[in-house]
Amino acid sequence: MEFIFERKVNYYETDRMGVVHHSNYIRYMEEARCNWLENIEMPFEVLEKNNITIPVLGVSCNYKYHSTFGDTILIKTFAKEYNGVRMTIGYEMTDKKKENYF
Repeated sequence: MEFIFERKVNYYETDRMGVVHHSNYIRYMEEARCNWLENIEMPFEVLEKNNITIPVLGVSCNYKYHSTFGDTILIKTFAKEYNGVRMTIGYEMTDKKKENYF
């Protein structure tokens, strides 16, 4: 199942040249993950009521292009691996206009 989260880059997320700071991409992935879970009807509230937690154990990100103020980015979110206990979530980010991968 594929889920696409759309997000516009805010001014405060950029430097003086209008380029997004690299740490914000991790935040974008978190927003996409939360929206994906809501979309598949497994929001954090339901998971936590059932004593299920989803701690982030690691993050790996390859930057291929930058985004700038005003860009709209598309974040494809998907379950990459699941073994019944652990799940690895994958992300692919693209610029909505240019189809550049971030």
